[in-house]
Amino acid sequence: MTRISRTQLRRGFTLIEATLATIIVGTGVLAAVQLFGTCAQQNMHSAQATVAMSLANNVQEAMGGLAFYDPQFGHAIHGPESGESLNNFDDLDDFNNLTFNPPIDANKQSLAEMAKYSQIVTVRPVWPDQPSSNNNDVNPTISAATYTGAVRIRVRVLYRPVASAAWEDVYQRSWVRMDD
Repeated sequence: MTRISRTQLRRGFTLIEATLATIIVGTGVLAAVQLFGTCAQQNMHSAQATVAMSLANNVQEAMGGLAFYDPQFGHAIHGPESGESLNNFDDLDDFNNLTFNPPIDANKQSLAEMAKYSQIVTVRPVWPDQPSSNNNDVNPTISAATYTGAVRIRVRVLYRPVASAAWEDVYQRSWVRMDD
C-alpha cells in the first residue's frame, strides 16, 4: 500500500476558507456599490450647482447694462415702475424682490426647459464704505427708499426635482454696484 502525504490530500478549499473568501469578496463588492451610489449622488449635486451658477450669472449679465436708478423717476420708486415689464426694465431696482420660474437667460428670455430651477433677486441699498451693511433681507436696516449710492444685488437659485417637492437652495451669489 502506498502512503499518501498530507499535501496530496489537501487539494481544495475547506468550507471555512470558502466562507471567509466569500465574506471578504462580498464586503469589497458592497463597499464598491456604496461608493458608486455616493459618487452618482455627488455628481448630481455638482451638475445642479453648475447650472445654478450659470443661472445666477444670467441675472448679473441681464442687469449689466442697466442704469443705477430710473432715468425718468430717479430713486423715487424702488422696484418696477408702473407699466414696466421684464423686457423693458431700465434700472437695477426693477429686479427687486422678483422670482423667475422658469428662470431667465442673460437676454431676459424665459428658459422653459429649466422649470425645476428658480431665480430670486433682491436689490438692497448699502453704505458705499460698508458693503456688508443691510444684510438682512427680512428686516433691512436701510430703507429701500434711501439713496446711498450703492446697492447689493443678491441672486438665490433654488431647485426642486418635482412640483410636489420643497424648493432647495442650490446657489447664492451677490455683488455690490456703485452709482457712477
